[in-house]
Amino acid sequence: MSDSLEMKNKFYEWSNEVFQKSPFDLKTTNLMSLVAALVIGSQGAVSYFYFSAKKAGATDAELAAATDIATSAVGLNLYTLPPKE
Repeated sequence: MSDSLEMKNKFYEWSNEVFQKSPFDLKTTNLMSLVAALVIGSQGAVSYFYFSAKKAGATDAELAAATDIATSAVGLNLYTLPPKE
């Protein structure tokens, strides 16, 4: 097995462990992950966590709220940038 494939497999094992040991329920964990994916702009992760949250019982209102939270967080970051002079 190549080193990069082995590293990828170890990451997925660790990631699955994080989700399994989370003190949050699966829906909340996926919604938080959706927010993070939206903030960093990872299209693949956005799709994955959107459908995972939906499968875990997230409502359209909760998915919309997660999107609003991510947009707000990004906006706050832009708001705090110093103005160009």
